[in-house]
Amino acid sequence: MFRVLRAVGLCGVLALAAVTVLGQTTPQTPAPAPGPQLARNPKLTQADFDAATAETLAAGGEKAELIYAARLDAVQRGSYDCLIVIYAKSVKGGKEFFALVVRELQKYPLAFDKQGRALKAGDKFLRMGLRHEEGKAPLLRLMGGTTDPTKGEQQRNLDFRFNGTEFVLEAQSLMPLPR
Repeated sequence: MFRVLRAVGLCGVLALAAVTVLGQTTPQTPAPAPGPQLARNPKLTQADFDAATAETLAAGGEKAELIYAARLDAVQRGSYDCLIVIYAKSVKGGKEFFALVVRELQKYPLAFDKQGRALKAGDKFLRMGLRHEEGKAPLLRLMGGTTDPTKGEQQRNLDFRFNGTEFVLEAQSLMPLPR
Protein backbone atom coordinates (compact mmCIF):
# COMPACT_ATOMS: atom_id res chain seq x y z
CA MET A 1 0.00 0.00 0.00
CA PHE A 2 2.81 2.38 0.95
CA ARG A 3 4.61 1.66 -2.34
CA VAL A 4 1.48 2.52 -4.32
CA LEU A 5 1.00 5.81 -2.50
CA ARG A 6 4.68 6.70 -2.86
CA ALA A 7 4.58 5.88 -6.59
CA VAL A 8 1.45 7.99 -7.12
CA GLY A 9 3.00 10.89 -5.22
CA LEU A 10 6.24 10.61 -7.16
CA CYS A 11 4.38 10.59 -10.49
CA GLY A 12 2.49 13.71 -9.49
CA VAL A 13 5.70 15.55 -8.53
CA LEU A 14 7.40 14.51 -11.77
CA ALA A 15 4.43 15.61 -13.88
CA LEU A 16 4.34 19.01 -12.15
CA ALA A 17 8.10 19.41 -12.61
CA ALA A 18 7.88 18.48 -16.31
CA VAL A 19 5.14 21.02 -16.94
CA THR A 20 7.00 23.73 -15.06
CA VAL A 21 10.36 22.99 -16.76
CA LEU A 22 8.89 22.89 -20.23
CA GLY A 23 7.21 26.25 -19.65
CA GLN A 24 3.80 24.93 -20.54
CA THR A 25 2.04 26.11 -17.44
CA THR A 26 -1.21 27.86 -18.15
CA PRO A 27 -2.07 30.85 -16.03
CA GLN A 28 -4.82 29.94 -13.61
CA THR A 29 -7.41 32.69 -13.66
CA PRO A 30 -10.06 32.28 -11.02
CA ALA A 31 -13.51 31.62 -12.37
CA PRO A 32 -16.08 34.28 -11.63
CA ALA A 33 -17.82 33.66 -8.35
CA PRO A 34 -21.12 31.92 -9.11
CA GLY A 35 -24.33 33.05 -7.52
CA PRO A 36 -25.36 31.28 -4.34
CA GLN A 37 -27.66 28.91 -6.20
CA LEU A 38 -25.04 27.88 -8.72
CA ALA A 39 -22.79 26.97 -5.82
CA ARG A 40 -25.55 24.87 -4.17
CA ASN A 41 -26.93 23.45 -7.40
CA PRO A 42 -24.16 22.89 -9.98
CA LYS A 43 -26.66 21.58 -12.56
CA LEU A 44 -28.38 24.97 -12.70
CA THR A 45 -27.27 26.98 -15.71
CA GLN A 46 -26.49 30.67 -15.52
CA ALA A 47 -29.56 31.41 -17.68
CA ASP A 48 -31.81 29.51 -15.25
CA PHE A 49 -30.19 31.28 -12.30
CA ASP A 50 -30.83 34.65 -13.95
CA ALA A 51 -34.45 33.68 -14.69
CA ALA A 52 -34.94 32.53 -11.07
CA THR A 53 -33.45 35.78 -9.79
CA ALA A 54 -35.80 37.79 -12.04
CA GLU A 55 -38.82 35.75 -10.88
CA THR A 56 -37.83 36.30 -7.25
CA LEU A 57 -37.64 40.05 -7.81
CA ALA A 58 -40.93 40.13 -9.75
CA ALA A 59 -42.90 37.97 -7.33
CA GLY A 60 -41.31 38.89 -4.01
CA GLY A 61 -40.08 42.42 -4.51
CA GLU A 62 -36.75 44.09 -3.75
CA LYS A 63 -36.31 42.50 -0.33
CA ALA A 64 -37.02 38.91 -1.45
CA GLU A 65 -34.13 36.44 -1.28
CA LEU A 66 -33.70 33.57 -3.74
CA ILE A 67 -33.36 30.43 -1.62
CA TYR A 68 -33.42 27.59 -4.16
CA ALA A 69 -33.80 27.09 -7.89
CA ALA A 70 -33.79 23.94 -10.00
CA ARG A 71 -34.84 22.75 -13.43
CA LEU A 72 -36.99 19.65 -13.01
CA ASP A 73 -39.36 17.45 -14.98
CA ALA A 74 -42.23 18.22 -12.60
CA VAL A 75 -45.04 17.82 -15.16
CA GLN A 76 -43.87 15.15 -17.57
CA ARG A 77 -41.01 12.73 -17.05
CA GLY A 78 -37.92 13.62 -19.07
CA SER A 79 -39.08 17.05 -20.26
CA TYR A 80 -37.20 19.26 -17.73
CA ASP A 81 -39.32 22.24 -18.75
CA CYS A 82 -40.11 23.45 -15.21
CA LEU A 83 -38.00 25.99 -13.34
CA ILE A 84 -38.67 25.70 -9.60
CA VAL A 85 -38.08 28.95 -7.70
CA ILE A 86 -38.21 29.21 -3.92
CA TYR A 87 -37.72 32.59 -2.31
CA ALA A 88 -38.07 34.06 1.15
CA LYS A 89 -39.38 37.34 2.50
CA SER A 90 -38.21 38.60 5.86
CA VAL A 91 -40.93 39.13 8.43
CA LYS A 92 -40.85 40.08 12.08
CA GLY A 93 -40.45 36.50 13.37
CA GLY A 94 -38.02 35.23 10.68
CA LYS A 95 -38.74 34.34 7.07
CA GLU A 96 -41.77 33.28 5.07
CA PHE A 97 -41.13 31.00 2.10
CA PHE A 98 -42.88 31.15 -1.24
CA ALA A 99 -42.48 28.85 -4.24
CA LEU A 100 -43.52 28.84 -7.84
CA VAL A 101 -43.03 26.73 -10.93
CA VAL A 102 -42.30 28.56 -14.17
CA ARG A 103 -43.24 26.53 -17.23
CA GLU A 104 -43.73 27.77 -20.79
CA LEU A 105 -44.14 31.39 -19.63
CA GLN A 106 -46.80 30.31 -17.11
CA LYS A 107 -46.29 30.73 -13.36
CA TYR A 108 -47.82 28.18 -11.01
CA PRO A 109 -47.59 28.86 -7.26
CA LEU A 110 -46.96 26.05 -4.79
CA ALA A 111 -49.26 27.33 -2.05
CA PHE A 112 -49.77 25.76 1.36
CA ASP A 113 -52.22 28.39 2.66
CA LYS A 114 -54.50 31.21 1.49
CA GLN A 115 -51.68 33.76 1.82
CA GLY A 116 -49.74 31.88 -0.87
CA ARG A 117 -46.93 30.67 1.37
CA ALA A 118 -45.17 27.47 0.35
CA LEU A 119 -44.46 26.47 3.95
CA LYS A 120 -46.30 27.06 7.19
CA ALA A 121 -45.33 30.28 8.98
CA GLY A 122 -42.27 29.64 11.13
CA ASP A 123 -41.00 26.68 9.06
CA LYS A 124 -37.65 26.78 7.28
CA PHE A 125 -36.92 25.38 3.83
CA LEU A 126 -34.93 22.13 3.80
CA ARG A 127 -35.06 20.68 0.27
CA MET A 128 -37.14 19.60 -2.73
CA GLY A 129 -37.90 16.11 -3.94
CA LEU A 130 -39.49 14.63 -7.02
CA ARG A 131 -41.06 11.20 -7.41
CA HIS A 132 -42.25 9.79 -10.72
CA GLU A 133 -45.25 7.50 -10.70
CA GLU A 134 -46.52 5.42 -13.60
CA GLY A 135 -49.56 6.96 -15.30
CA LYS A 136 -49.57 10.14 -13.19
CA ALA A 137 -47.86 13.49 -13.14
CA PRO A 138 -44.75 13.47 -10.92
CA LEU A 139 -45.13 14.23 -7.23
CA LEU A 140 -43.24 17.37 -6.21
CA ARG A 141 -42.34 17.30 -2.51
CA LEU A 142 -41.42 20.45 -0.62
CA MET A 143 -39.72 19.70 2.70
CA GLY A 144 -39.49 22.16 5.54
CA GLY A 145 -38.20 22.02 9.08
CA THR A 146 -40.36 22.88 12.06
CA THR A 147 -40.01 22.61 15.81
CA ASP A 148 -42.75 20.90 17.78
CA PRO A 149 -42.66 21.72 21.52
CA THR A 150 -43.28 18.10 22.50
CA LYS A 151 -41.67 16.14 19.63
CA GLY A 152 -38.69 18.41 18.87
CA GLU A 153 -37.37 18.96 15.35
CA GLN A 154 -39.80 17.72 12.69
CA GLN A 155 -39.85 17.61 8.90
CA ARG A 156 -43.00 18.85 7.19
CA ASN A 157 -43.60 17.25 3.78
CA LEU A 158 -45.94 18.96 1.34
CA ASP A 159 -46.77 16.98 -1.80
CA PHE A 160 -47.90 18.85 -4.90
CA ARG A 161 -49.04 17.38 -8.21
CA PHE A 162 -49.86 19.08 -11.52
CA ASN A 163 -53.49 18.47 -12.48
CA GLY A 164 -53.30 20.05 -15.93
CA THR A 165 -54.06 23.62 -14.83
CA GLU A 166 -52.26 24.06 -11.48
CA PHE A 167 -50.12 22.41 -8.85
CA VAL A 168 -52.46 21.27 -6.09
CA LEU A 169 -51.54 20.25 -2.58
CA GLU A 170 -52.26 16.53 -2.58
CA ALA A 171 -50.93 15.45 0.82
CA GLN A 172 -48.94 16.63 3.80
CA SER A 173 -47.18 14.82 6.58
CA LEU A 174 -45.01 15.46 9.60
CA MET A 175 -42.16 13.16 10.60
CA PRO A 176 -39.07 13.24 12.82
CA LEU A 177 -36.22 15.08 11.15
CA PRO A 178 -33.66 12.58 9.81
CA ARG A 179 -30.27 12.92 11.42
